[in-house]
Amino acid sequence: MSDDVPSDDGQAEESIVALFARLIDDAERFVRAELKLYRATLFARLLEARSAIIMLLASLFLALAAMIALLVGLIFILRQPLGAIGATVAVFGGSMAIAGLLAWVAIIKIRQATDIKDKPR
Repeated sequence: MSDDVPSDDGQAEESIVALFARLIDDAERFVRAELKLYRATLFARLLEARSAIIMLLASLFLALAAMIALLVGLIFILRQPLGAIGATVAVFGGSMAIAGLLAWVAIIKIRQATDIKDKPR
């Protein structure tokens, strides 16, 4: 071919490169838009549930206060037969044993929930 006739191969390659570049840019914008949508949806739902979350936290604090009152009451009840130090040690030991048992069960459940299971063959 002569040198003054442009070849279509260079234009086709440039247009394919340009198309792939546009595709990558469009995909990136799409992913960013989706992430913004999910984030906005999450915050909208959290705002809707804000009063429920506040009430739940208040109930947890009241439950904690009630448990502390129960433990203090147990110390007063056990003070007669065990003495002040013995009652305190008994209530503390029992509370720590229950807390340890609950933590142990929670750790087992978290490990089971996050365990990566092999695919069946």
